[in-house]
Amino acid sequence: MSGTSDRSFGARNISSRASRPFRRSACTFVAGMPPMLTGQWRLRSPLPAIAVMVPSPSVSIAQAVASPYDELVSTSPQGSVFCTSWWLDAVAPGRWRAHELEENGQVVAAWPTVARATRLGSVHAGAPLTPFLGPLFPPGEGARRRSREITFVESLLERIGPFAHLEARCNPGFDYWTPLRWHGFRQTTNYTWRLPDLSDVDAVFAGFRENIRGHIRAAEKSGMTVTEGELADFLELHRRRFARDPHGIERIDLAARDRGARTILVARDADGHARAGGYFVHDARFTTYLLAATDAEVRGAAALVLWEAIRRAAERGTAFDFEGSMLRHVESFVR
Repeated sequence: MSGTSDRSFGARNISSRASRPFRRSACTFVAGMPPMLTGQWRLRSPLPAIAVMVPSPSVSIAQAVASPYDELVSTSPQGSVFCTSWWLDAVAPGRWRAHELEENGQVVAAWPTVARATRLGSVHAGAPLTPFLGPLFPPGEGARRRSREITFVESLLERIGPFAHLEARCNPGFDYWTPLRWHGFRQTTNYTWRLPDLSDVDAVFAGFRENIRGHIRAAEKSGMTVTEGELADFLELHRRRFARDPHGIERIDLAARDRGARTILVARDADGHARAGGYFVHDARFTTYLLAATDAEVRGAAALVLWEAIRRAAERGTAFDFEGSMLRHVESFVR
């Protein structure tokens, strides 16, 4: 679907095996510069001990001042809405750990994970509806950047401590996984699609494939309109095709709505019937297409929702992330 300003971004899946004291396998990482790399990695260890973890910052919906951890998220090239304490409190209440590193009283690096204890040791993974986690570094350029990142990776692994399993899907800004290779990790590549420059939405629309432009125009000509909706509107559409609601969506919506960090768009036909919807989350950098819902009966409804979301992202001043996909039928649409 995306036009001349789009970029394909790749995703790394890292896996490895190593000698004692850690046995590492099936690890996936998300990382990358264009092409953007995302993925996960998993480590296995015979050590039964549970890692010493830093509690997640205490953040309420009414909190006005960001925690030191959230200040890092807001400035880190790897930061996103999905790493913020309020998001993780919504998707993994009481179960996520920041694993922070401090220098001179400031949080300079972190590796948020969602943790649980098992008889073999701690297991660290991601969270539902959370595309990106992984290491967070401070911004920086120059000759010392990679050296500091290597040091941060080593220190963060020590901070996490012994574990039975660890996986992380990292932000595309994590573009240098070599230090993990030295620890025996391997990686695979997945892809998502982004529109990094929305300064000229007419040019973006002109770059869509002709059939997508035709579907959007036909939907508009038929009287279909896209307006903001509420969670109930989106879930009613979603339930037409799926038996279960997205896990944790009510908590996410409560936290994101109060922060102005989500937009729900619903396409309705000329008779007022809902035909497609999208759930979008946004921060200062990206608007992300988190969830889709459609009755699949009216051609062009989903494309019209996306086009409206892209226009709103342009007005908001953010880039647009389709958040995938490696699924064949989805890839052919967003590409």
